[in-house]
Amino acid sequence: MGVPMESRQVAKKIIALIGGAGNINQHWHCITRLRFNLYNNELVDAEQIRKIPWVLGVNFHGNQLQVILGSNVTKVFSQLHDIVESGNQEKNELPQKNSTGIKQNPINIFFDFLSGIFTPILPAIIGTGLLKGLLSLFDITGFIPNGSSEYRLLYVISDSAFYFLPILLAFSVAKKFKTNEYIAVTLAFILVYPMFQNESEISFFGISIPDITYNFTVIPIILGVWLLSYIHRWVEKIIPASVKIIFVPLIVLTLTSIITLSLLAPLGYYVGEYLQKTFSYLFEIAGPVAGFIMGGCLSLLVITGMHYAFFPATFSNFKTLGYDFVLLPISLTSNLAQAGATLAVAIKSKNTKLKSIAYSSAISAVFGITEPAIYGVTMRLKKPFYAALAGGAVGGGIVGTFAVKTFSFSIPGITALPTFIDTSSNNFYYICLAIVTSFIIAFIITLILKIDESSFENNNKPLGDEEVNKDSSQDLPSENMSETVVTNNVPINLSLMSPITGKILAIEKVPDTVFANKIIGNGVAIIPSDNKVYAPADGIISMITPSKHAIGLTTDEGVDILIHVGIDTVSLNGEGFTLHVNELDRVKSGDLLIEFDIENILKHSLSIITPVLITNFDEFSELHITEQENVICNENIIFTVN
Repeated sequence: MGVPMESRQVAKKIIALIGGAGNINQHWHCITRLRFNLYNNELVDAEQIRKIPWVLGVNFHGNQLQVILGSNVTKVFSQLHDIVESGNQEKNELPQKNSTGIKQNPINIFFDFLSGIFTPILPAIIGTGLLKGLLSLFDITGFIPNGSSEYRLLYVISDSAFYFLPILLAFSVAKKFKTNEYIAVTLAFILVYPMFQNESEISFFGISIPDITYNFTVIPIILGVWLLSYIHRWVEKIIPASVKIIFVPLIVLTLTSIITLSLLAPLGYYVGEYLQKTFSYLFEIAGPVAGFIMGGCLSLLVITGMHYAFFPATFSNFKTLGYDFVLLPISLTSNLAQAGATLAVAIKSKNTKLKSIAYSSAISAVFGITEPAIYGVTMRLKKPFYAALAGGAVGGGIVGTFAVKTFSFSIPGITALPTFIDTSSNNFYYICLAIVTSFIIAFIITLILKIDESSFENNNKPLGDEEVNKDSSQDLPSENMSETVVTNNVPINLSLMSPITGKILAIEKVPDTVFANKIIGNGVAIIPSDNKVYAPADGIISMITPSKHAIGLTTDEGVDILIHVGIDTVSLNGEGFTLHVNELDRVKSGDLLIEFDIENILKHSLSIITPVLITNFDEFSELHITEQENVICNENIIFTVN
């Protein structure tokens, strides 16, 4: 099954289950999650979304829907974005509020807002932050010494995203407030402009402009763009349409800049300073306790998105102190605790499916991506999640005890360790102690605890003939299952021959949720008694997977057919499969497409069940599926498309 096809089908299924493209107000993604602001939350079918392959979890945080996909998020988002953008005309047909009419909780709105503005800029600040950490390592090893021209250039690159942070934020804040992004970015340019180089104070007709540097700051630009959104809407209403392009930007930018520079930006600056001093004082008087509590709760904060509330204080720490001692160090210990618990599950489990998920999730968690571990393993099993919380708490306590610092922003994983290097202290050794301790504690507790793995029953075992014959009436499609009626009324009448000889199995009985839930398409499955796959109709080969186990054919009438030999046979990497055609080849009905080794598939404990699907069945008026028990390739019709 080709990845592009699969990711698009997953995207289409998610869109359908959240109320369609017309229900999406905003959509974006972070490292592991799709995030949506919807017009009507009641249209979301969260239970069905959880059943979609690749989906690790579904959360509503405030008014924001989060669909956790782990490492597949970018593939699905690119497809989803294309689909949503092509359907933008539908959006304005829905009311721009929750259909319940209930006012949203202000706290939820606040966290949703923070998530929406910081998530898009994370790649920039993570990339430059990691480079800043590596510079310390380069200097210590003598690879690139401090003071060299190479070091200075790399430092400029590493510092740029933080120095011009208000500019990065302006764009995402403007999108959240639904105002002009380019005027907002210009406002950010004004905030970071070095206007006080030649004089200590500026006034505008008696209005004093305080001497404050806004580089590295967060709250001033948020307040400024918030004001800009209101002024922009007001000016738009009063300026005649014929001169809007001239006077709207002029008036909006001038008014917003003066009010922001004289009032809102200084207010935001001092709020940020206050937050920084509050956390400093808290960790100064009760560092071990504060670190223990935060370390034990951080995974819970990540699940709810509340960790974004610490971002303004974190950036204020970098501006004022030059380091962060709260969110990032404790996040690192919490993430490694999740990795420890997940690795213990992988080692301890007897379930091959769970082992595979746990090993890959543990590796992701080590590198700072914990959503696959949390949603795919620890939370699902519960006890490992508690073990991870315990490990994170102890690690956080160590961070608080030794006031561990990170000197640049980076994703809190093992690659962030260079950002803790400080030649004047044992800071690096303390963070190593913290993460090793949190990892080991979570690992050992998970190994000791008894875990219920029933939710990970492996359903991908080969289905033998005796299992089909056990109750053939249940395995065959019923009248309702054998026909799908839709409304596009494409005027064709096409019969498709069976591509394989074998026993028919209802698609709902296939031991894989992608096929059984008809996410990719509607059709049947065949338990092959022969090892050859033939073309069911005349057409073009539209897709062949690199592992040779699946092939797509588009008929001359526009019917898209997918033939997927076996379940999970992608893991064989082409072993035992022989192709007789190439992509874009024209084939005739009955041409040989693939030969495969049935014994080799069974030897690897994989199922030989072969789904045969119409992936675009909803484009036709009727799809009739055969009700035969046995089919012979090139002799029996399995689909009739009208």
